[in-house]
Formats: sequence, C-alpha cells, structure tokens
Amino acid sequence: AGGIEVLVPLARDGSERQKEFAAAALRNLAYSDDNKAAIVAGGGIELFVAMARDGTEAQKENAAGTLANLAINDENSVAIAAAGGVEVLVSLARDGTKGQKVRAAGVLRNLAMNDDNRVAIAAAGGIEVLVSLARDGNEGQKENAAVALWNLSINDDNSVAIAAAGGVEVLVSLA
Repeated sequence: AGGIEVLVPLARDGSERQKEFAAAALRNLAYSDDNKAAIVAGGGIELFVAMARDGTEAQKENAAGTLANLAINDENSVAIAAAGGVEVLVSLARDGTKGQKVRAAGVLRNLAMNDDNRVAIAAAGGIEVLVSLARDGNEGQKENAAVALWNLSINDDNSVAIAAAGGVEVLVSLA
C-alpha cells in the first residue's frame, strides 16, 4: 500500500495529467481489499466523487472507475453515497462520454447492492438513466445498466418504477 500514500495526494494536488494517471493507477489498485482501505483512509472517496463531478474528461472516467472498484465494499458504498456520489454518478451516466457512462453505470451497479443506495439512486433519477443506457448504450453501458437495474429491482418501489420507465421491455430485449 506504500504507493497509495503517494498516488492519492498526486490525484488531489498534481497537474491535470498527473491527476489523470494517478486516478487510473488507483482504479487498478482498488481491486485489492487492502488497497481499497488505504485509498479510503487517504480521503479517496471524497476526492474521486469531486473528480467525477469536476475533473477533466479523462479524470472523470478514471475517478468513476476507481469508485466502481471501491463501491464493491458496502461501507465504501455507503460513504460514496454520503459524499454526494449518487447524484454525480447519475449525471455522469446521463451526460458523460461513452467511457464515462460505462464507468458511472458500473458504480451505480455496485452502489445498488445496498438498500439505502437503491432508494437514493431512484430518487436521483437513476432508473430512467439506466433504462436509457440499457436500451441505447454500447455493450458495456448496456451490461452495467442491466445489472444495476437488476440490483435496483430488489426494492419493490423500484420494480414498479423500472416497469413504468419501460425497463421490462428493454431488459427482455437484452435477454
């Protein structure tokens, strides 16, 4: 985890390119549970939520990728939502570049494994965005959106909202 103590501050305070590459490196490092803990301890959740909102195009994509890997852990998932991540990621999934949409849908997929996050994603307009990606997106967007909708559908109110948004037909077309 020694490199993480260098990379998190670089992602926060470096040049634009340094931030981009540090975020990309941390995205890959965040596959490890030990590294996830070190990234979170270094303030990574707040950093990457802010970067996904305000960074350059490449920074946003890398930040969302890092958040997707961090969000596999339920405590991190809750912390991402608490840091305002749900709204940022729904916006990125709706308005981002192709790569940003894939990554943002991936984070939403992982966040939707938590009961409270399921409600928050729906409240932020995420169901409509994910149905749209599942219908009209590229392969990666469709896959992440379909799994996110699956996870969201565990909540009864979300199941109704998914159906109302045309999600059943879209998901059947992907089956």
